[in-house]
Parts: sequence; C-alpha cells; structure tokens
Amino acid sequence: MDWFPRRHVIVLARSSPGRLAYLEKTGIVVPRRIGLPPHSQVIYSWEQVLEIRTISQLRQHLSFQAIRRLITYFEEQGAGTSLRDKHLVVVNGVVSWIQPTANRAPQVIDLARRAQGFMGQFRLVTLDLTLPHPPVGNSAKVVHLEQCRQRLRPR
Repeated sequence: MDWFPRRHVIVLARSSPGRLAYLEKTGIVVPRRIGLPPHSQVIYSWEQVLEIRTISQLRQHLSFQAIRRLITYFEEQGAGTSLRDKHLVVVNGVVSWIQPTANRAPQVIDLARRAQGFMGQFRLVTLDLTLPHPPVGNSAKVVHLEQCRQRLRPR
C-alpha cells in the first residue's frame, strides 16, 4: 500500500493543512503516525487521499456539518462511512446518491441541499435508455484503433 506525507496529500487531495487537521480531529479521516511525538511523521493511504478529495469537492456545495450528516446517514443505512466509493451527483445544489441496482433502473436518493437539511428522500427518475447513434459522415470523429497502432509502431 502506498503512503503519502501530509505535504503531498495537500496537493493530491486539493486540500489545506487546516482541513486535514479538522478531518483528523473529527475522526472522519485519521492518518497514521510513524515515530514518537513530537517528531512523528503523519502519513495517509491512497484511500484516505481519495476520501479527502471527495470531501473537498463536496465542501464546494455543503458545509462540514452537512457532510458529517451524510457520513452518518450512510453508516445508518449500512453503506459504510466512506464517501469516495459512492456515486454522488450534485445538480442545482442538491446532492444525490445514485445506487445502481442489478435488474432495474438505479435508485436516486436526494441527500442534502445547501439551504435545507433533508436526508434520504427518494426521487422518481425516468431514464431514456435509447441513446442516439453518433452521426456517420464527414463530421463524425471515428478513431480506428488498429490504424493508430500501425502509425505508432516504429518502422
């Protein structure tokens, strides 16, 4: 498993030292410490980097309090506390969780909105599964993989 020091996590996760400290203090993302204080090194796993990045992206739409409520909601639903492995979509300020299902259309659950605090509201969604075919002709951009491979091979 790869481990990253705090200074690399700040760049990779597009976060800040203050946000990392807050996530550790609240127990949302707790890094590993190597060595004895006060000179211990703080390191994060790749999964933690992805989690921090997901939280940073959600933070553009929600408060930390709302994000903590999301995590609590997922835990209560038996879906785990991780956000990085969820299909979360933000449309018009509403954060929705798209749950794929095996034999039917996915479920869409509205989770949060910046101005309001609703959680776990199901939404009926209609999906048009008939996707149009791309146009064929001069305007179509078709990539022929075999032709690309031939061009890239050294002669």
